[in-house]
Amino acid sequence: MPKPRSRKFTLSPVDFRNSPIAGRGVFARQRFAPGDVITPYAPKQRKVPADSAEAIAAADTKLTLLSERVFVIIPDTDVPGGWLTNHSCNPNAALYSSGDGRIQCIRPILPGQEVTIFYGWVTRNEPGRDPCLCGAPACRKTINFDVTDDDARAYQTATPEGDALRARLDEYAAFLTSIDQTQVLATIEATLIEMHQAPEAPL
Repeated sequence: MPKPRSRKFTLSPVDFRNSPIAGRGVFARQRFAPGDVITPYAPKQRKVPADSAEAIAAADTKLTLLSERVFVIIPDTDVPGGWLTNHSCNPNAALYSSGDGRIQCIRPILPGQEVTIFYGWVTRNEPGRDPCLCGAPACRKTINFDVTDDDARAYQTATPEGDALRARLDEYAAFLTSIDQTQVLATIEATLIEMHQAPEAPL
């Protein structure tokens, strides 16, 4: 008579498996309520100074996380964690960079649902760099919000181009407010100011 198969039980609140959005994702194994910590960003990680050559090089992976504005967290990608969480234009969780980093619930998540966050990437002169495949009804089609050199020149000017930029920023601000991600606005403003103040390249 064959022996019964032994069952493997896990206490992990999440599962890491293939996602319909992209690659592997994070899926709930239990109910989460707003405020619940879902999973660490990187169960195994290295913290390096933010201004180190290693941190700058690792930024190309898009997986690093700035913590306390002093350290950069580099995840060990051999160990699954919150770094696998996919982007959504209608996220149910958020990434918090304090301490070792964590994914935290912002609206109810049921068992089996994919955990998603809003990446909030701001790019420069790369408008189509990151297509979005989240499938949300109000998907914006791109993950990144791109700022161009023309935007920087028009920033805070009383011109048609300045008016167009302000309208675009107002529309994006309304969207960010709807998903409680208004902190991205500060990154956009800082990027615009930096580009606006940069000296023009010689002809």
